[in-house]
Amino acid sequence: MGATPFSLDPICSVMSLPRVPRSRPRPKLRSIPRRKTESALYAEMQQLTVEKQRLNQELEFIQERQGQIQARLREIEQALQRFQQEAESFRDPAAAREPGTGRFSSSRFPPMTFEY
Repeated sequence: MGATPFSLDPICSVMSLPRVPRSRPRPKLRSIPRRKTESALYAEMQQLTVEKQRLNQELEFIQERQGQIQARLREIEQALQRFQQEAESFRDPAAAREPGTGRFSSSRFPPMTFEY
């Protein structure tokens, strides 16, 4: 089945490509350098202040996202441990027995009744 003009196949293949890390943006070069005047210096200071604010906001977003990712990783680790314990209880039926009784716990095997 080929890709039609409205198919998502090309988009999906592009989305699975590894991300290239961003490089530092290069300063804009001017063919005629700015004059070193007070107003030019204040303009550059303003530019740097705006860039600083943008980078601080981006850093805050990244830190927030990092916290979300770490919380999700903790949830996944807990779920994996829980599933591992459940899988081991299936492998070792003696572990599911109630201690000292030799009987299986009711949580794993519910009681059954038969009518004749």
